[in-house]
Formats: sequence, C-alpha cells, structure tokens
Amino acid sequence: MAALLKPFKSDKPIPASFYPLLLLTLIGVGLSIYRLVVGLGPTTNMTDHYPWGVWISIDLFLIPVAGAAFTISLITYFFGRQHYEAVIRPAVVAGFLGYAIVGILLFLDIGRWPQFYNIFNPQFINLHSFLEEVSLCITLYTVILILEVAPIFLEKWNVRVPIEWIHRSIYLIAGAGIVLSMLHQSSLGSLFLLMPHKLHPLWWSPALPLMFLLQSIVAGLATAAIAVNLIWRVRGLKMDRELFRRIGQAMGLVLALYAAVKLGDTMGAGELDMLLMPDTLGVIAWLEIILGVLIPAGILYSRLVGHSAGPFWAGVFILIGTLINRLVVSWIGLAEPTLTPYFPSWIEIMITVGLGAGGFLAYGVVVRYFNPFPEGGRSRA
Repeated sequence: MAALLKPFKSDKPIPASFYPLLLLTLIGVGLSIYRLVVGLGPTTNMTDHYPWGVWISIDLFLIPVAGAAFTISLITYFFGRQHYEAVIRPAVVAGFLGYAIVGILLFLDIGRWPQFYNIFNPQFINLHSFLEEVSLCITLYTVILILEVAPIFLEKWNVRVPIEWIHRSIYLIAGAGIVLSMLHQSSLGSLFLLMPHKLHPLWWSPALPLMFLLQSIVAGLATAAIAVNLIWRVRGLKMDRELFRRIGQAMGLVLALYAAVKLGDTMGAGELDMLLMPDTLGVIAWLEIILGVLIPAGILYSRLVGHSAGPFWAGVFILIGTLINRLVVSWIGLAEPTLTPYFPSWIEIMITVGLGAGGFLAYGVVVRYFNPFPEGGRSRA
C-alpha cells in the first residue's frame, strides 16, 4: 500500500483550491447517486416537451473541448509535426477527463439506466441511428484514451512492459482514436439534420456535420493551448513560445475555415437578414460571432500570436463561442412556446458543477503528482 501511495507524496503544500473543489465534487457525487435512486422526475426539470436538458448541452460542449486529444495526436503522429509531442500528454489527459465527464452525464441522462448495456447488445443495435453510432464511438474512443493516458500513471510504479507495448502500438492506437473521434464529432452534427423545422434557421444547416468537426478541431487546439499554458506556469517551466505560435497559427487556420463555411452557408440560405432581427436569438448569434470568431481571429492574426498569452486568450474566447453555439443548438434554439419552459433544477446544476470541479481536481492531481510531459520533457525557452 505504501508503494501505491508513494507517487502522491510531495513536499509542496496542498493548494487552497483543493478543498472547495473536493467539496463540490463530493456534493456532485452524492446528488448523482440520489438521482439514480429516485429517478429523473424528482431531480430534474425535464419533461415530454424538453426531454433534453442542460446535461446534453454540457456533453455537446465537452466533446469538442476534449477534442484536444485527437487533434494533437493527428498533428503529431500523422502530420509529422514532432514539435507538438511536448504537449501531447496534457492534451490526452484533458481529452480523457472530458470524455469521462461526458460518459457520466450521459449515464445520468438515461431514464432506465440499469439497461445502459443495451446500446452494445447486438439484438438492439440500430445501424441507422446517428445516436447509436455516437454512443459506440464515444465508448470505444474512451477505451483508446485510457490506453494513451496509461503510461503517465504506470511510469510512477515503474511498470515497464505495458508501457513498451503501448509505445510500440501508438500509431495504431492513435489512428483508431482519430478515426473514432472524427466520426462521432461529425455525427453529433448529423443528429440535428433531423430537426430542420425545430432548430432555429441561424443554426440549422445541411453543413452541420462539417461545422461540428471543424469546431471540434479548433476547440481542441484551444483546450491544448490553455491547459499547457497553465501547466507551465504552475510548474514554473519556461514557455516554448515557438510551440505556442504554431498552435496559434493552426487555431487561426481552422477558425478561418469554420467561419468561411458558416458565412457561406448563411449567405447561401439567404439568412443574413436574420442577424439584423432585434430578438434574443439574433443577439445571441452576434455574441457567438464576436466572442467565438472575431476576437480570437483578431488575436491569432496579429503579432499577439507569437506571445504565449495570445493563443491562451484566443483559446478562452473560442471555448466561450463554442459553449454559446452548443447551448443554442441543443437547448435555446430548440425552445418551444409552451406553458412549461425548461430551466435546469438546482440538482441538475449542482451535479454539473460537481463533475466540473472533479475534472479540474483530477487534472490538478495529474499535474502535481505525475509527469505531464513525455520522457521528463521540459518546455524550451
């Protein structure tokens, strides 16, 4: 037991943020158990009019955020940009924790959760369902992420054989993960192709699968930029400004491509006049454009891209824009004029906050007690 706990010994004092994050995590776990025991009705405000609640919105946001893993893996292993290898571990850990939270929220969202295994039962698998494909891909990709993240923990206990097998198979593992991730990232957009008369026209488009995929790539790069910047600052490492510049340039390129597809689709559908409508959704659309596209583009296409703070803050604004987009697509833009509008219950909110706190807490533990960079890697000046 002492050997197992050895990696968690440190001379540094426990950060003050540990205790509130732990408290929020425990509250979230307790309320999650309560929700599973008593059901969705007593714990959520979801109804027949609103069978999708805030948990689906958070899932749709976290999945592209967790795209940091497949994005950095794709650039490193298959585009030959070995410079990015210095940040692949932080990206993979962020991806794994993101998908872990997604999995928990999806489990909590199932009405008959004891029968969750039916999505893997050949008797019930529906090969014509986008939701089935997304469920299978997310599950398989989570297994891939476990394999990719395992060496970070196995190194602490000096378990060499599995690490060697993973390293030898890394191209096969990463390749399978990239394919699975790209499939379900785009298929999430395909889900909403079925709602042309339900989702607001400013967000519904036949190009949704492509836009969801591009959004996941730029959000993944944004997550990597934010996570690595924070890790280097916490651990007192020198910033690799060249690496940050490259990440920023990649973010700018994909963001420009996403904006071009979005603008072209809006113009082609003749919906530009909707942006001038003085209503709530028109204002939200402009917030998404300004915060999620224009501000980060202004940073990434200026001299600020060569400074570590440039890609960091561009990443923050990109994630804000992604959050607005996914909230609208999965919730606000689907709103129906009923007498019982949906707003999440306090239990839904606290479970969401608790799981988010648990994710930050787990990431902090990895950064503090394990090696977040490959081969003892230290960022370069």
